Amino acid sequence: MVWICYNTSIRQVGPRYLNIASELRSKITGGSLGANQVLPSEAVLSTLYDASRITIRKALEVLRQEGYVDSRQGFGWLVVSPPLRQSLGRFSTIEDQLAEIGVHPRRKVLDSEIFWPSAEIAEILGNQEMLRVRRINLADELPFARVTVWLPSILARDFSLSDYERNSFYELLTTRKVIKRPLSKAVQTISAIAIAEEDARLLGVPVGSPALKCLRTTFDSAGEAILFSEYVFPGHLTEFVTELAGEILSIAPSGLRLVD
Repeated sequence: MVWICYNTSIRQVGPRYLNIASELRSKITGGSLGANQVLPSEAVLSTLYDASRITIRKALEVLRQEGYVDSRQGFGWLVVSPPLRQSLGRFSTIEDQLAEIGVHPRRKVLDSEIFWPSAEIAEILGNQEMLRVRRINLADELPFARVTVWLPSILARDFSLSDYERNSFYELLTTRKVIKRPLSKAVQTISAIAIAEEDARLLGVPVGSPALKCLRTTFDSAGEAILFSEYVFPGHLTEFVTELAGEILSIAPSGLRLVD
């Protein structure tokens, strides 16, 4: 959670709640409260501004009517911004899709390790030595996703930590001359979760708030699975979009299935 320093010595010009709304509005328009940033709770704001919860709620309602903030179940109050859209029908990276809509993407490596896989990873990628890399993806410097990627370590023997921050694994595997593995397709499963404590800390959202978990297996041109990725997206930051072709007879969207 990112905490903002608030100036509680507001010069009173009219009702107290309007003064508080004015200061919060200035922080939003000035950029110190960024798009989709979660505000401190009403209780914390009440303490920061030495005001009642009713006064704080009235100030936030003013900003909601003006379109600056909104409240979401599980998150509390946050600065309004349209969610970032990702297409389910495209075989591309998150970074490519963000760049196309004018959002600056960046990766920040948390850690990496070489290890022998768990039974779950071995079933997908084979029982061989693996590289695991954890990263935070940022959109205009706002934490957007926690990403963990597994791949056979032999495919990553010439990669460095700086490579993991500058490039996607798609780029690394398809452009390096030592080992080129053209990638052909990916299969992904998306589910709704309550965000865990560590991911909440990394992504700056409340523990237990809604999130989307995406598990993606990526295959090379020979049909062999060579990448397994886990993405955790705060629920208010992203939405997935799929196009339904008119000739499909099934009532279920293509690429989606119900789970028990």
